[in-house]
Amino acid sequence: MPITAGLAKDCNPNSGGVLRIALANAADITTISATGGVVDTITMGTSKVFYEFQAEQDTVEWRENGEQVNGSLKYTEEIEMFFRKQNATTVAAMKEIGENLCGMVAAVLTTNGETFIVGWSENLGLERPLKLASDASTSGKDLTDLSGSTMTLSAMSDSKAYTTSVDVFGTLL
Repeated sequence: MPITAGLAKDCNPNSGGVLRIALANAADITTISATGGVVDTITMGTSKVFYEFQAEQDTVEWRENGEQVNGSLKYTEEIEMFFRKQNATTVAAMKEIGENLCGMVAAVLTTNGETFIVGWSENLGLERPLKLASDASTSGKDLTDLSGSTMTLSAMSDSKAYTTSVDVFGTLL
């Protein structure tokens, strides 16, 4: 695709971080569609929803790394989340994420107010959803160390993540 326009500098605030994150089982999603590169439809199966995961403040990160390999674009999407403590509730939630072999789609709301859909692309659909890449738990060593689990979810796509006009956090939870 040739370059067709430039990009003007944006002088608005540009803060890092993720405010909210929600996951849905890929198998629970009936339809995702985009118009002009923006997801405008997400239809869930009956009684199926996105589930919000509330992590420690400033411990969730979404990363997107693109490269061209053999003439093809490849984007690696990663979501890293830290969940404090290792109690029965946390362990059960982490186990569900880790054992989800069919994969997940994430809605990521950034501190800049943009929501991205990760684990889906227009060309590949739900064929390459997010899956567990790593799960590392720690008790910490020192009295003031955090104890908990850092989970990383990963997906490979043929395009950058899509923004969405769907209010995932207001209507699909």
